[in-house]
Amino acid sequence: MTIDQDHPPLREWEPELSERVTTWRDPNSVGTVIGCDRYGHFADPYWRASVRWDDGRVGHGIETSLLVREDGTQGRR
Repeated sequence: MTIDQDHPPLREWEPELSERVTTWRDPNSVGTVIGCDRYGHFADPYWRASVRWDDGRVGHGIETSLLVREDGTQGRR
């Protein structure tokens, strides 16, 4: 999987609310973004998301470098 040059680095991907995502580690776990906040230094920002997984779990503070959309993409559309 590759990311277009027009997309931000993986750490800087800000998923949209209600966007469907999965993780690199467990692509069978799919969920919906319920929140996303920016962290880090202004010169090195990154995003952390809260995700409601389809199995009922809720994960908070998940660095977006670990997340991808269901279609395997990240970054701006």
